[in-house]
Amino acid sequence: MTLIATTITASAGVLPRYIRAAESVNETYRAMLVDVELGSLRYEKSRIEARDEIELLLAESAFLGVRTDARRALQLFYAEVADAVFGAIIADFDMRIADSNLAIARSEERAAGERFRAGLVPEGDLFDARIAVRSAEIDRDERSWQRDDAMETLSTATGLRFDDLSVPRVPPFSVARSIQDWTAADPAVERARVAERIVALRLDRHPRNAAPFDRLTLETELDRSQLAVERALNASERTLESVRRRSVTLARIVETRAEQLRLSEAASREADERFDRGLLTISARDQSRTRVMTAQRNLVDATRNFLKVILEYAAAVGTDPEELL
Repeated sequence: MTLIATTITASAGVLPRYIRAAESVNETYRAMLVDVELGSLRYEKSRIEARDEIELLLAESAFLGVRTDARRALQLFYAEVADAVFGAIIADFDMRIADSNLAIARSEERAAGERFRAGLVPEGDLFDARIAVRSAEIDRDERSWQRDDAMETLSTATGLRFDDLSVPRVPPFSVARSIQDWTAADPAVERARVAERIVALRLDRHPRNAAPFDRLTLETELDRSQLAVERALNASERTLESVRRRSVTLARIVETRAEQLRLSEAASREADERFDRGLLTISARDQSRTRVMTAQRNLVDATRNFLKVILEYAAAVGTDPEELL
């Protein structure tokens, strides 16, 4: 696809398609599915074999641990896909920008050579121009290697080729869950509460005539489990607040980058007109075009960061990303 243009074409719904493509090849996702399947089987077996409520709760706690790990793995998977897709697009931008900078440096070297031969500038100016060309060549080579690495990462993480990509659009988004709904859906919070119930049951069943030390130990464990519930709730609430805060901040950054792109495009159009009238050098015109590419690249990067927060939220609440993207 062509990324050097006056605008970026953003396509709706493409990131969920990339995620679905990645599900069949991504090792993080496939390992998560296996772990959840094994955890479900073990949970059912433990429930069948449980002899009392405590053993049922222990089985539930173990499965909640699996769910907590799966939630974390799904967030990691979504982040890997987003980074692979956007990383490839950004790496291609970086290489094209480096190509443009190299072309500008070579043009300025030729101009410096002509001015030197005409006796208009000292030889030092020509040497500086040659150094600039060499520096641009090195940068272009580095960007090319980085692009190759990004394409390999894209293939490994998603099974996609670069030619299959288009820039995902930026959807409207706001955190819809209340703190109560968010924490209620958090398996880590639920697991802490189950652990508290287990200790409470053990304490309730503890013989009244048993050694005081044993009862005191259980009472201390109950205090600790209640503190663990409080910590889990606080951590969950902080996570929700972080998602809400980052989504607002990153949405504003996307808006800023989009405005910077519009200004760069306007400046580039003006530079083209001035060049056509003979009022601007070709290097100055090309530098203006390069600034457009840089603004495009920065908008893509901002879009990536914003969409990653949406995907983090989707994994946390168990929502299909397609509903949000």
